[in-house]
Amino acid sequence: MTVIDIPEHKKLLVLFRMEPGSLGPEGKNYIQEFCEFAQIQLQASAKPYITWSIIPRFDKSLAEMEFQIAGKKMPESKVKQYLGLFDENLSDFEDELDNNLEAIVNQFFGR
Repeated sequence: MTVIDIPEHKKLLVLFRMEPGSLGPEGKNYIQEFCEFAQIQLQASAKPYITWSIIPRFDKSLAEMEFQIAGKKMPESKVKQYLGLFDENLSDFEDELDNNLEAIVNQFFGR
């Protein structure tokens, strides 16, 4: 199976909960709009084995980032194993996400 042939239910869903405060003191006023914008931006450049879900993080008891495959939460060890199939590692993946989100925040406010 090539990367392009991965069915949706076998893709890694990355659920990222964005803190309203990370958009500034008034972030709560436009966090939903930002999440929708970020979702489009991240999915447009997503690797073929990743699906993104960007939502506001109103409940701080929930993890900032969660990984799922076929609707099941994946422990970090399994995420590392999955990414390793594509010659990726979790640390680099997280760094890339941080950089992309920073650029998306700048784009959101600069538009």
